[in-house]
Amino acid sequence: MKLLRNCVLFLFIVLFVVSCDQNNNDQNSNESGDYDYIEAADYNEDDTPPENVYYVSNNGDNNADGVTKDTAFETIHRVVKIARPGDTILILPGTYTESIMVESLGNSSAPIIFRGEGDGVVFDGEREKMIGFWCEECTNIVFENLTFRNYTDVGIGTLYSEDLVFRNLIIHNNGFAVQMVEWDFEGYGINVDESERILIENCEVYQNGPNPQIFLDFLMGTGIDVYDCTDCIIRDNRSYDNNGGGVLVEDSVNVLVEGNEIFGNDLDASKDEWWDAGIWVDGGHDITLRNNFLHDNLGPGIEISNEDNQEPYGYVVENNIMTDNDYGIYIWNFG
Repeated sequence: MKLLRNCVLFLFIVLFVVSCDQNNNDQNSNESGDYDYIEAADYNEDDTPPENVYYVSNNGDNNADGVTKDTAFETIHRVVKIARPGDTILILPGTYTESIMVESLGNSSAPIIFRGEGDGVVFDGEREKMIGFWCEECTNIVFENLTFRNYTDVGIGTLYSEDLVFRNLIIHNNGFAVQMVEWDFEGYGINVDESERILIENCEVYQNGPNPQIFLDFLMGTGIDVYDCTDCIIRDNRSYDNNGGGVLVEDSVNVLVEGNEIFGNDLDASKDEWWDAGIWVDGGHDITLRNNFLHDNLGPGIEISNEDNQEPYGYVVENNIMTDNDYGIYIWNFG
């Protein structure tokens, strides 16, 4: 299902960083502007949180101070370079054609908040850039009221991070033409890998995944993809019309999937002798699926599997409603 996943992510990060370094300019981005690689500002756990508020606007100026709407920065790239724990970044309505990758942002002292002000704050990959916002080894970051669209691989994602919140996001039309097909890297709306204490709530995730689907190896995407996550909550989201699963929880521990509506997803990988699912749980332990509404999916509403013979335990599946799916609950490789 996720073959060579860790190797893929490592290779992806290495290529990402090397390419950025080789093409470095004043914005630390490559010549085509496909992405920005950013190193977080220096700070430590003993620093007093400054609690600054910065503004970003399409009409801003990166040479301004960013502390009022009239002196807003022009790019998210600019403010990410100076953001510190306790800061709030208010992004004004507009379309931001940026691709951000940041490493070691934040610490446990206070959150860094990226918040869209009002409706219409859009990260747009222009159907060329790979990732909207990628956060590696980040701590205590909140993303809310933002839209991510038209990124070839992932709308927003994180790796080796802790205490992240993805709230009130609109994630659509991402992962449609992944750049790493040869390594089985799939297309995702929200992608969480090897992280702890992640909250994904009240997000609308739709039309993500390969488009058209790739039938040679039958590559399928996922709206909300969670791998090797500990102490995570996925609740009150809508994941629909994706080419692939609605929610995938793989090899994870202590995860709650609650109150989500999952519908209209194309889950049919039967030509490759498997199915995706509205909610798919594979491996791990102590996972609860509760009060979810799964309907009108082309494939299983809920799928529970033990692909790698991990002897999983502690699954609780209760009070879910499943109607008009090809299967209600699909279980395999147990016993």
